[in-house]
Amino acid sequence: MSQSALPKTLLDAVTAKCGTIRSQSMAWERSLVKALASGASERSLLLLAEGFKSSRTLDTLAEGLVREPDGVDGFMRQLRTLVDESDFDLAAWLGAYECVQTHLSAAGRSASPSSIVGYVQCSAEFGGSAENRDSLPGIIGDMLEKYGFEGQEGCGTGPVA
Repeated sequence: MSQSALPKTLLDAVTAKCGTIRSQSMAWERSLVKALASGASERSLLLLAEGFKSSRTLDTLAEGLVREPDGVDGFMRQLRTLVDESDFDLAAWLGAYECVQTHLSAAGRSASPSSIVGYVQCSAEFGGSAENRDSLPGIIGDMLEKYGFEGQEGCGTGPVA
């Protein structure tokens, strides 16, 4: 599948995200084509493209899920379950996921998607309150600064069984 063969909804999402910045558009298009080829649905990719700031986060997520039987779509179904059980929306969870991924990349580290979501889940449970329900990425930043990232699967089951 060539980049121009992306479904219109994904091309529109790339345009909305990147505007006229062609290098960013190309990076997003490449990441989306690659994720589609791995079996991810257009719906899941639209949510991820809207939620992540960087196409590298999508690349790393898709690579981390390559051995999972349900891949990106299974990850998104399980993530939505965790979102529904929390005080935070999907955008906050994706922003928090990206915050952890960026932190790990900057340190030359990596972790499984389930481990990252476990960290986000734990932080959402213990760091969230009525005053900061809209700032899960901020909570994550504070938690990473204070406690680091151990790479555990988190407080609960995480999104990938």
